[in-house]
Amino acid sequence: MKKILKISVGVSLILILGYLFSCQRENSTNLTPIYKDKTKPPVITNVKVDNISGGAIITYQIPADPSILYVQADFKINDKTVEQVKSSYYTDTLILKGFEKSADYEVKLHTVSRSEVASDSIKVMIHPLTPPYIAVAQSLKISGDFGGANVQFDNPSEGEIAIGTLVDTAGKPEYVYTSYTKDTKGNFSIRGFQAGERKYGAYVQDRWGNTSDTVWSTVKSLNEITLDRTLMKGVILSGDQTACCGSSIDVPLQNDYAAGDWAFYGVTNPGDSTPARITIDMGKPVVLSRFRYYMRKNGGAEFRNGTLRFFKVYGSLVPNPNGALDSTWTQIGGVYELVKPSGLPYGQLNSADQAEVNNGTEFIMPAPAVPMRYFRLVILQNFSGGHTLEMASIKFMGDYL
Repeated sequence: MKKILKISVGVSLILILGYLFSCQRENSTNLTPIYKDKTKPPVITNVKVDNISGGAIITYQIPADPSILYVQADFKINDKTVEQVKSSYYTDTLILKGFEKSADYEVKLHTVSRSEVASDSIKVMIHPLTPPYIAVAQSLKISGDFGGANVQFDNPSEGEIAIGTLVDTAGKPEYVYTSYTKDTKGNFSIRGFQAGERKYGAYVQDRWGNTSDTVWSTVKSLNEITLDRTLMKGVILSGDQTACCGSSIDVPLQNDYAAGDWAFYGVTNPGDSTPARITIDMGKPVVLSRFRYYMRKNGGAEFRNGTLRFFKVYGSLVPNPNGALDSTWTQIGGVYELVKPSGLPYGQLNSADQAEVNNGTEFIMPAPAVPMRYFRLVILQNFSGGHTLEMASIKFMGDYL
């Protein structure tokens, strides 16, 4: 009986192993040929080229032949680098990228069978449009910034690019920093330099190693100081908000905000601009890095009433004397918001809110800095939902031109 049982178990093991082996064979990928077929597969037909920025999109008709595994394109993107792109049997498109310049390039196309046998080649000519890295390099603008320089760029094709920066010290370019991006536009700053005139450079590189010429610009690096408020004064241009209750637009320029309830109390008059606004003469041309706004403080006005909430900032060297917010003004940044730290409902404050009241709220000006002599604050909405402004103090940081 034991002998019969041993034989039965042995036979079962053999059957199980055989089944597993057969399953393994059956479940292997059907892309692996059981035998090698040296027959060349048929070529693609009806090839069409659509040139794009730095590349081309090639479409085609693939033969209804199950022996074909994929379609392959071989091409050079510059004088040295050979690239290869493959597309499966189930698609009809090849996307080629990375070309060094807008010029004629030859592309060889062929199908490849499951036995890794290539068809005869079909040659097509493509002519890529200006590559992203060149287009970005053509848009580069370098301007002076606080402690260094600011680099602006446009990248409409959203190419994956790297912008390298250099500084020229005594005729010897030195690498500073690289910014990686695919944003459609933007800017970044390099800092750590003393104030003064200096030569900065920027170049663009793509992920294939194509590199643009370096764009150089001699600009003045700026020093950040607290601007002298004794040189400043409020001005009332047509449409500007005026003050009530014995206050004036000059109060925030004189008030150090140590204590008390003294502030500019804005009122809306018939004929005022919408939205409301105020204007400050800085006394001489400046560039701003940031400013600090202090709200009215009396135990009942904080984050209420005319406390600034949503607003815009504009600058001008020579504004239109009629007060119009026209092309003589340059908007600086987008819409700013004074955020209540606690997020508590209207009229409720905690210690974080009170610290903001005491310290003021700082707003950073975007680079590159806009030269101005006149600073304009456009009040979109205060904390009570209106357009009047209460401002106890305002302080500016930046540099004189």
